[in-house]
Amino acid sequence: MDSLWAGTNWELILSIIAGSAFLAFLGDFLGYKYGKQRVSIFGLRPRYTSHLITALTGVFISVAILTVMSIVSQDIRTTLFSMKYVQQQLLNLNVELQKSRSDTELTTNELHHARALLGEQQESLQMTTVSLDLARMDLESLRNDSLLLQNEKNALEAAVSALRGESDELKQKLETMRQESIAFHANLLLGQQAVLPNSSRARIEAVLELLKKTVTENVRSSISENIFTYGRYDLSIIYDPEEEAEMIEQLLIASEDRCYVRALCAENVPFGDPIEIRLDYGLSLLIYREGEPFYRKAVDPTRSGFDAEKELHFFLRELKKQALQDGILPEPSTHNVGTLEGEDFFDAVERLKTVQAPVIINAITLQDTYTEGPVKIRIEIEE
Repeated sequence: MDSLWAGTNWELILSIIAGSAFLAFLGDFLGYKYGKQRVSIFGLRPRYTSHLITALTGVFISVAILTVMSIVSQDIRTTLFSMKYVQQQLLNLNVELQKSRSDTELTTNELHHARALLGEQQESLQMTTVSLDLARMDLESLRNDSLLLQNEKNALEAAVSALRGESDELKQKLETMRQESIAFHANLLLGQQAVLPNSSRARIEAVLELLKKTVTENVRSSISENIFTYGRYDLSIIYDPEEEAEMIEQLLIASEDRCYVRALCAENVPFGDPIEIRLDYGLSLLIYREGEPFYRKAVDPTRSGFDAEKELHFFLRELKKQALQDGILPEPSTHNVGTLEGEDFFDAVERLKTVQAPVIINAITLQDTYTEGPVKIRIEIEE
């Protein structure tokens, strides 16, 4: 209430009261004066003229009050001349206010909903955080378990490696013992004979008996070399009669051609066990003639880094490849195709060391050589 009275424009109010009193007095005075003089306006009677002047004075007072207040107060001026506009604005403002209230209410509802969602998300986040902490603990536990398992794995691998080493060592020792205890290896060539063309059954049987004799001699010779290591050996050589009969029949069919017969050890035979023989046969073709230089190679002993012995070994390996390509059968257990006297080999090495110019190395056959071999050669150095 104090603030209401404190904001009142007393000067304006008092001025309006004073002005109104003055104008009322003036109107009354004029009405009275003109009434006494019986003045007539617009042909009215004096009494009515007095009333008209009084009314006009009141109108003038009202107009004066409104004019003064309009001049002095913007609010009154707006109220008098712009009320409908103000009312329209108020209506628009009320509509906007209502809309704002609706928006505010909607926003408030959305805010409540968002807060509810936020609460749910916070709870979910809290649960996720707890789950994450548990997962981290599980991960750490798994890492520790993995580290322990890795250590155990490394220890087991080390143990396995050690066991493998021991196993390999035992296998090697066992293999060495087996090798030492094996008298004859599988596919070892114990003897071979040639069956000449147009041989009769009796001749083929004689060749077979000669082959058996050769096998026996070779076996006895091999046993005698190891008798001091393994003691006496009871010789027992076993042939398959059915295999012999079939071989004889096949050789008779191919009697027009030269053939070969080979006696091979059927399997590894330890000392003391009987020796089973496997027979092999086929066509025997003439591959090299006696004295024929069947392989040649040019070398330059004067080149830098030349090694005569190494070069000759390489020459023999190439010679072996050539013999195999030409049709020579290798010895099954060693894959050798022939022989070269050691003295002849080292003589050739010394000769290569002394020459001072490019030469040709020749391999000369010492005899007619057939499919079954072996290829017996001598080496000649041709300058």
